[in-house]
Amino acid sequence: MTFQAGMRRARIGAALAALCLCAPAARAETTRVDCVVEPAQRLKIGSATLGILKSVPVNRGATVKAGDIIARLDSSVEEANVALSRAQSESTASIEAQQTRIELYKRRLDRQNQLSKGIVTQEKLDQVEADYEIGRRDLQTEILKHKLAGIELQRAEAQLELRMIRSPIRGIVTERLMSAGEFVRQDSAIFTLVQLDPLYVEAYLPVSRWKEIALGMPATVELDQPIGGTYVAKVSVVDQVFDAASGTFGVRLELPNPDFELPGGQRCKVAFPLAAAGPLANAQPSEAR
Repeated sequence: MTFQAGMRRARIGAALAALCLCAPAARAETTRVDCVVEPAQRLKIGSATLGILKSVPVNRGATVKAGDIIARLDSSVEEANVALSRAQSESTASIEAQQTRIELYKRRLDRQNQLSKGIVTQEKLDQVEADYEIGRRDLQTEILKHKLAGIELQRAEAQLELRMIRSPIRGIVTERLMSAGEFVRQDSAIFTLVQLDPLYVEAYLPVSRWKEIALGMPATVELDQPIGGTYVAKVSVVDQVFDAASGTFGVRLELPNPDFELPGGQRCKVAFPLAAAGPLANAQPSEAR
């Protein structure tokens, strides 16, 4: 082989290597759309009963847990009813007295049965047996009354519980609309609470992307300034009805926010990973020979 032929073969090999390096590699592409980060819930908290607000221990900006008492109505009447019902339900004096009475009737009946029939008349014997049977039924009545007293206590406690306004969620108080001393109606709102864990990321995509978005798919959420930062959220809702006017469909993602570090009500960008594109991405791997 001549020197010129060797140099020509070397240049061709280098050119082929450069082409291989410059060929587009198969990679997953993403689509980036505008989105909004919103609280998972925004609740107006009121009262199920009428009354005067006795205390409002939380204020705007407070963090509350589910079940926390965030307001109290005046409950002096309900507390008295609970105390009365508890005393009645805990007392067993009437049952014990009736049990003692039955024991007396039973001993009297046994004595009458032991005596000769010629000494005790049938009428007297019937009277003693009737007293014993009535005593047994009176005992069942007292037991039933005791059970009803327990049910009455539960009702009184439920009425007292209605005077306590509890938070239904773990969240933050964004508004306190009433103060102690004000009259609360059943349509009155006392607080506005928001749930910030998780946050909902709402986005709209063109209908051409509908088959590419699946429940549970992870996506990258980039928050606008001044918050900034990128976070991973998962698709929780994919709308099954399109908006014909705009040719879009809605997607909701859940963004964990356990420490309430991220505020709601801000704009963002969300990037969904999509299928690989290009001729190399569609090519199937050759079988091993």
